[in-house]
Amino acid sequence: MNISLQQLSTNLSQNISNVYYVSGDEPLQKEEAVKAIRLAATENGFTERVVLDVDNHFDWGLLLAESQSMSLFGDKRLIELRIPKTKPGDTGSKAIVSFMAGCPDGVMLLIVSGKLDKPQLKSKWFKAVDAKGVCIQIWPIDKAQLPRWITQRMAALKMQPTPDALELLCDRVEGNLLAAKQEIDKLLLIAGDGHVTLDAIRESVADGARYDVFQLTDAALAGDSAR
Repeated sequence: MNISLQQLSTNLSQNISNVYYVSGDEPLQKEEAVKAIRLAATENGFTERVVLDVDNHFDWGLLLAESQSMSLFGDKRLIELRIPKTKPGDTGSKAIVSFMAGCPDGVMLLIVSGKLDKPQLKSKWFKAVDAKGVCIQIWPIDKAQLPRWITQRMAALKMQPTPDALELLCDRVEGNLLAAKQEIDKLLLIAGDGHVTLDAIRESVADGARYDVFQLTDAALAGDSAR
């Protein structure tokens, strides 16, 4: 089952699954999703955590072995499977499909990977994960979405930026959500909650914006010389 990042909190509070897959290349949102799943797992009794990092020499037999082994203290187990290249290969695909077919109640599997391409989304192993558990694809926040994202994040901290302050903050952290989070946290420490002014942004927020070659091309084609 595919859900959006915004739906994850409701899913975890209402009907936690034994399988979660978080994929994407945006580090802040992905890490926050993973932390939320870990916390929910702990609150639901999955107190033992095992981390498996997949590389070229990874033994996929470990995945099934960890799912079948008993905890020394009888605790339920969270297995965190990290796949940086998002392509498990034939052996890995078979291991994941086998896990999905026999996932015991006392085990939760959390798969974390980079962005999935179309062939992977159509693969047998991903379809098995999607049928058994919950998949969350993390997407970057683009320039048009950034003001809303920052406003919501600041609102959660009882901060209200003025329109010109919000515009400057977006310009200084565009493409870099980690920088945005850090700057918002710093503003809260310096100025506290309440209204955030343009002067506060000018004095506190560094230029942490990040761009890529595709954004450069888009700006050139649009004739946006200033950008």
